[in-house]
Amino acid sequence: MRKTVIALALVAALATAAAAALKGSADVVGVEPVQVSVQASAGQRVQLDVKLDIERSWHLYAHGDTNFIGVNLVPAEDFPLADFRAEYPKGHEGEFFDMKVWMLEGKNTIEASALVPAGLDAGRHALDLLLTVQACDDKTCLAPVDVPVKVTLILQ
Repeated sequence: MRKTVIALALVAALATAAAAALKGSADVVGVEPVQVSVQASAGQRVQLDVKLDIERSWHLYAHGDTNFIGVNLVPAEDFPLADFRAEYPKGHEGEFFDMKVWMLEGKNTIEASALVPAGLDAGRHALDLLLTVQACDDKTCLAPVDVPVKVTLILQ
């Protein structure tokens, strides 16, 4: 009986360690649109801002980082709007593995917008975006991931 209990405890410890090892960037970075739906008319520019909530002791790299994978927000392939623009938080200067980098920590917002084209039909349209993130702590980086961000356009 005692050997069975020890074996079960060992299996549980190994399973816990394996689960921690499989943690991904999406597990430590909360991502959500500021507005889940927007109303507009043809010719208007709509805001598609995205909030990031990075867990304590983790960071992301700012957009355009040349050493690591920086945050990047792009429209999905079937995005119906035009002239997509994104302004990224600058972050703060830091150091990772003896390299100077720009880091994002805590809560940040990416300010994005796009233009509703004149020929788009009235009604509801999915505005799907993909946000690439790679979370790192002071020792390691998790696998990068593309997090879907969904907003609905209500075109009048």
